[in-house]
Amino acid sequence: MPKAELHRHLAGCMSPEIALKMAARFGAPVPAGTLPELVRCMVLDSPLTSLQEVLRRFTLIAHLFVSPDAVRYAAQRAVEDAAADGLRYMELRFSPGFTSYAHRLPLDAVTRAVAEGAAEGARLTGCIVPLIVIASREMGPDVCMETFRLALRHRPQVVGVDLAGDEDNHPPEQFIKAFELARGEGLHVTVHAGEQGCADNVATAVRRLGARRIGHGIRIADRPDLIALVRDQGVALEISVTSNWIVGAVPSPAEHPLGQLMAEGIPISLNSDDPALFGITLSSELELCRRVVPGLDLVQAQRVALDHAFGDPVQVGKVRQELREWSLRA
Repeated sequence: MPKAELHRHLAGCMSPEIALKMAARFGAPVPAGTLPELVRCMVLDSPLTSLQEVLRRFTLIAHLFVSPDAVRYAAQRAVEDAAADGLRYMELRFSPGFTSYAHRLPLDAVTRAVAEGAAEGARLTGCIVPLIVIASREMGPDVCMETFRLALRHRPQVVGVDLAGDEDNHPPEQFIKAFELARGEGLHVTVHAGEQGCADNVATAVRRLGARRIGHGIRIADRPDLIALVRDQGVALEISVTSNWIVGAVPSPAEHPLGQLMAEGIPISLNSDDPALFGITLSSELELCRRVVPGLDLVQAQRVALDHAFGDPVQVGKVRQELREWSLRA
């Protein structure tokens, strides 16, 4: 099935296989020399027992980005791996700050390298790959503003901006001016909110930051007022069942509120989030969602994702036609 994904992080695409290639080609440091050993170091396939588990893995990933050439290669491989899983449209998001910090790379060079690598992967595979630039809450509003100005310099390939990180200690209200800048310049807005943090952050992201999509957002499940807000505003939730389970946002996939939120009429896209980190693919995630919600129409789920895509409408329309033709043959 031709697939569309709206929520996938570049850092979360760094598989053990890619890490070994980056070690060989660019001298990137890795903690193990064989694939099985590296899988044990990098992949999270069960719920976290401590925050340190995920921090260790992201530190390892950050150190892979030793140069702009390494970043370019990583982005290209991320697209190629996605296309091998049948993705025809993928919004790839990345944090310039995270990608650059371990080796103090220039932010603009890193952003250009991601754009070039993603473009080459798109050329080789035919997958359409618009980019979303992420600002980290922990870095504060001034850095967020600078990150969004950087994003603007890389249009039209960069189509949107995102805010991620610690919701509880850095609420959305701190970043209003940066999002006003981004929206005023025509960038689309998605915001990580309501995953494990306060559900009211979803309302603020929609009302004050102008979010048209929310990353995760599952904390609204027990808030009828927020369900009504999101549904009535036509805001889509970017849901990732495996991710929510592994980080402890839900006790188990079976207890995920995906079915409830769908039944409430909220537009929902289904996503892998960090596929290499969790040892999954979008295909396996869709199968999991169908077990969580028996009878789930996966073709319709792809249509919903395309309906809420930030990319060029003409290109999105081409993928929608591919999906239509596939569904008629299936």
